[in-house]
Amino acid sequence: MEVKFSDDELAEALTVIINRIAEEAGLSDKDRAMLKRWRSSKMKLGSDDMFDYVHKANEDFARGIVRRERSQIRKPDWAD
Repeated sequence: MEVKFSDDELAEALTVIINRIAEEAGLSDKDRAMLKRWRSSKMKLGSDDMFDYVHKANEDFARGIVRRERSQIRKPDWAD
């Protein structure tokens, strides 16, 4: 099975994660603003950093699927 996330999907997920971290981590206003500036400047669609992030995320996700499929194959029937 192959699952690939698009740039838009991962950009939106990153925005949600960064906003949640900014709100719930107890950061100062300065640190919260710096984190959001980083996301909007470095991790914008089409940037090299975003390309690397999408590529790495898709690789990691695919590796996790393969590992999970492999562990299901080796799992004995009586272990469920």
